[in-house]
Amino acid sequence: MKRPPEDLARRLLDASEQVLLATPPPRLEDIAKEIGASRATLYYYFAGRDDLLTFLLTAHAQDGARAVRESVDPDAPPEQRLRETVAALADYLGHHPGVCVGLLGALGAAGRMSEVLQVNDEWIAGPLRDLLAECAVADPADAANAVLGALLHAVLGRAMSETDPTDPAFLERLSDQVLNGVV
Repeated sequence: MKRPPEDLARRLLDASEQVLLATPPPRLEDIAKEIGASRATLYYYFAGRDDLLTFLLTAHAQDGARAVRESVDPDAPPEQRLRETVAALADYLGHHPGVCVGLLGALGAAGRMSEVLQVNDEWIAGPLRDLLAECAVADPADAANAVLGALLHAVLGRAMSETDPTDPAFLERLSDQVLNGVV
């Protein structure tokens, strides 16, 4: 996969929710039409739909990690940083429920989407495991999987039931429930 120019990348990311949530999954031709690009342009940068999904999901993993870094006080005690991290992840996913669909799909297509899982591990799951270890959680790897799974499923369930996944009260309850389950 070649990195698309910034303008094309931004248009693709702006349309990512429609792409990731669409049923049936859109073809590259449909996506090109949606963002005002030629089919040939998308095929120049992406070998196919999985390649485009890899681009979108890796970009979202990096954006999510940035959102966490901006929300977490690096000088706070580990427990506070964990609370801020979970809240930031819940907020990011709540505003991007398509990412939940895409990440869960990547887990099911691990052979084809292994790059997505590696980037997610590097930018999201790995730092979360490290933070859970700092908080002396018994098994940081299992706890990180539980946190991420709970966030993905809760936000996706809310979005699929057409209930607002960005509702601040929901996000706060979700963060509390997740933290109570792992700490």
